[in-house]
Amino acid sequence: MNARREDQIASMLIIGIVMLVIGGFLFMVGLMIKIVILVALGPILVAGGVGLAGWAVFFGHFTNRSVAKSGVQWINGCYIVSRFAIDQNGEMLFSDFEDADLPKIKYYVRVKMPSGNDQEYECSRELISQVGEGSRGGIQVKGRWLSSFAPEPRPEQP
Repeated sequence: MNARREDQIASMLIIGIVMLVIGGFLFMVGLMIKIVILVALGPILVAGGVGLAGWAVFFGHFTNRSVAKSGVQWINGCYIVSRFAIDQNGEMLFSDFEDADLPKIKYYVRVKMPSGNDQEYECSRELISQVGEGSRGGIQVKGRWLSSFAPEPRPEQP
């Protein structure tokens, strides 16, 4: 999933939860001080918040599922933005992680696609050592897994 879509889904979810909380608060305040408009507005905000949060969860799941079930793709003209690892404690490692002998380490590569979107892929320990930050080339992906990288030769300097 690209970063823009993730931001949209996260924003919808946060707005939905905020609407839910505000609606509940307005309903309770309306009951206490007997203002009919607040009593009526509270459930409307609660229903809207539940609907928006539910839609965000459904849309995120549907988008993630469609990406995960996609076939093998070869994409040329990609730019490697960064590479990093996440250890068993959830800490990000940016350097010297290739030699680290940690049991549950996961390796990731952030790629700028030819369309301009950034994508993040998980890859193997062997592949992370072949991918250099700042390099260009073609990638082979299946869902969220980066299976190979073929660097493009750099043009010769005169």
